[in-house]
Amino acid sequence: MSSEFRGTWRDHWYVVPHHVLFRDIDAFGHVNNAVFLTYFEWARTLLWFDITGKRGATDIGFIVARAECDFQKPLYFEPIDICTRVGEIRNSSFDFVYEIRRGDPVEVAATGKVTVVLFDWARHSKKTIDEELRRKLIACTAEGS
Repeated sequence: MSSEFRGTWRDHWYVVPHHVLFRDIDAFGHVNNAVFLTYFEWARTLLWFDITGKRGATDIGFIVARAECDFQKPLYFEPIDICTRVGEIRNSSFDFVYEIRRGDPVEVAATGKVTVVLFDWARHSKKTIDEELRRKLIACTAEGS
């Protein structure tokens, strides 16, 4: 994968640089609230690819069970950092936690959490997190990164 489509680890966060696109802006001149979840999705996908070493759309081995976002500052047509890491890890699910940062000095524009459930697409059922994946996920937490 091209380095422009990868994040880097910084201060216990997987940081994906991004620039707000014109299409993300609503009639009020700021990023529409629904777009924040798309930003989360992009960072989550890149981190998953780094964790698993896989790169295809069908290699996404989870489904989203819950998504939440707390908005703190508006975003405009500007560069941002989409920051993510792994939060709580359970038997068959885990959380991605997020910060979207903007500006200089840096301000947190939004925080969020998305709970995902490991999913076996062939059987259409959830599956348990195996020890190898659990080890990789732990390495992506605040304590492990």
